[in-house]
Amino acid sequence: MLYRAEDLRRVHGSRTVLNIGKLEIEPHKVYTLIGPNGAGKTSLLRILAFLDRQTSGSLQFLGRQIGSGEKQLYELRRQVVLLDQTPIMFTGSVFTNVEFGLKVRKVPQPERHRRIAEVLDLVGMASFADYNARGLSGGETKRVALARALVLQPEVLLCDEPTANVDNENQEIILKSIERINKEQGTSIIFSTHYLSQGQRLADHTLLLQNGMLSDAVNENIFRATIIGREKDSITCRLTGQLVFAFPADIFPADAPGVKVHIDPSQILLNPVESEMGDGNSLSGLITELRQDGGRVRITMDIGVKLVLSLAMDRYRRQKPCVGDRALIYIPHGAIGCSRAGLP
Repeated sequence: MLYRAEDLRRVHGSRTVLNIGKLEIEPHKVYTLIGPNGAGKTSLLRILAFLDRQTSGSLQFLGRQIGSGEKQLYELRRQVVLLDQTPIMFTGSVFTNVEFGLKVRKVPQPERHRRIAEVLDLVGMASFADYNARGLSGGETKRVALARALVLQPEVLLCDEPTANVDNENQEIILKSIERINKEQGTSIIFSTHYLSQGQRLADHTLLLQNGMLSDAVNENIFRATIIGREKDSITCRLTGQLVFAFPADIFPADAPGVKVHIDPSQILLNPVESEMGDGNSLSGLITELRQDGGRVRITMDIGVKLVLSLAMDRYRRQKPCVGDRALIYIPHGAIGCSRAGLP
């Protein structure tokens, strides 16, 4: 097992940021970590990168118990690299930024140059080698930061929102680079994202964090879907039952006859205001069950199929939904994930 954690807790002041009973992560796999803001995703990644320590509980890496000794942590940090959500470029060129970690590790110059050329080509930044790194766009900066991490050839690559706040072209390059490095080199990858579709596309396993706890809700809202229409930018499908649903065409390959659709319960909005609605699907249904789930409320609705929402407690208190109420829900495109495998 790559990582094994038990009773892992991280406390800041009076607030418990993480409270994970058991977590096991296999080597050479891709894991996606999803959840709302404040769920504890960054805190967990920093603990797995050995940059922060848990308040209590145990953590193992490749069968070794992790202690607090600086020598052990120094060795582990050479095997695990964390790509920050907002990476900072050093003064100098793209080449010298990517070279920095290799020089610190005293990698010989010929080997440095070979590795740098490979990773810059991987992330599509080879022609930018001599550019001023601080003059890049946001998406280009993230691609160089990814190259800077990959050039170290880590055992594990941890990515905190690697595609946040970048355009679709840069997102696609970053995701393809992550996928390729896992398949070709067996690098274990854990990345957090708000886009469930990215996780469904790349990940072998998906972990859902809510209020610092792992939730089984990621296994809810999974539907068999049959594609009934295609346009340039969207696909229309019929879910289990008669529910017709639309989602972006780039979520799933065009040659797929059918899909498995997953809708993230934590991203569904109940009775949204107009300003919260962008690209997505609006539907109405009947509330059939309410149940408290940690610091959130689990709402089961009948919208022609059974659908589960996970509503933040403050929103629940403002809206005060009741069993038997008819309500409007809004499902943003980012809450939708698809795959062709494992149709029920």
